[in-house]
Amino acid sequence: MSRPAELLAPALSDALVASAHALIGTPIRIEQYNHEASRDSIRHYAWGLGDDNPLYSDPDYAGRTRWGGIIAPPTFAYAVFDTTIAPGLPDIQWVYSGTDWVFDEPIRRNDEITAAAEYTSVTEVAGKRVARMLVQTGEVVYRNQRGERVAKAVAHTFRIPRANADGGLRLPPREPHRYSRDQLDAIINAMLTEYRRGPDTLLWDDVQVGHALPGTVRGPLNQMDMTCYYGGSTGSTGYKSTKLRRIYADRARNAPQLLPNNYDASYYGASVSPSIGHQDSNIATEEIGMPGVYDNGHQRIGMLGTCVTNWMGDDGILRELSARIKQAVILGDTNYFRGKVTGKRREGARHLVDCEIWGENQLGQVTVAGRCVVELPPSQGGSTP
Repeated sequence: MSRPAELLAPALSDALVASAHALIGTPIRIEQYNHEASRDSIRHYAWGLGDDNPLYSDPDYAGRTRWGGIIAPPTFAYAVFDTTIAPGLPDIQWVYSGTDWVFDEPIRRNDEITAAAEYTSVTEVAGKRVARMLVQTGEVVYRNQRGERVAKAVAHTFRIPRANADGGLRLPPREPHRYSRDQLDAIINAMLTEYRRGPDTLLWDDVQVGHALPGTVRGPLNQMDMTCYYGGSTGSTGYKSTKLRRIYADRARNAPQLLPNNYDASYYGASVSPSIGHQDSNIATEEIGMPGVYDNGHQRIGMLGTCVTNWMGDDGILRELSARIKQAVILGDTNYFRGKVTGKRREGARHLVDCEIWGENQLGQVTVAGRCVVELPPSQGGSTP
């Protein structure tokens, strides 16, 4: 049955595109999810990635490393503020596209982190299944209590008309994947036996171009995995419960200046919550146009980061991580994260390794792809590339 015209989602009109451009340079009021990198907030974020590295959770273990205590996974900054800078365009669906991270220093236990954001650009693009959509881009800078920059993110968000809009997204629905018992056993075994270098130092001199990273496996994805991630890092700071949800919806109508303005009426006043497709199958497929309940892009990029940190070990430093979401991962899918070394170089005193990194689903389809830069210690009197 067709919906009444007044309930149809809007198409991406020239006027809406112009409004997105007009917002560039607007000061961005953000609402942080975490303000402090406590032992528990770090641990809960790592749990949401399925990452049990004791460097992020065990004070005794971490105290014996070069860091002298617990540090956070590099992408923990998502748990401070999720990087999504996409103001305006109510009822034009948000779909996270990717992040270009620069990590200056590890976030340490008990650091107080402050995020500041700027909406920097918007680009109109065409997709295979959507004739007209936008990519909104913003920059987020994270500083610790001493004013030192610990990370910078340039983040990208698709704005796509929903399924019932003219020219809207409508991906074919897909049933959760069915695995044989042997396939499930192989997935479980891969997770339980995954490689983590830990205190066994990887030296820059020993890395060879072309070497493959051991990789990680996460899945099959289910609703509990999503819930665990949201315990450590919201899918967006627009997530609110019961009374708070009503307060924010009321402000969207009557006092939008009191809201974080990248989650103004475009989020709280939307007829369909932009984030509910991570929870509700009918809305995911019929309203938003996804193939099913889908994962959180930030979570997938964080999981991709674990593939790198497991390989580099406790003495490595992840300096850059750039990733783009290629297609939806839905409940029942399994993520296979992989990488390979593509180059070695020196940059001042730093000994750097470049890697190509990506994730595939159980069908062999690439779902996320990017690159990273890792700093490793050289051997004494280390060689040149």
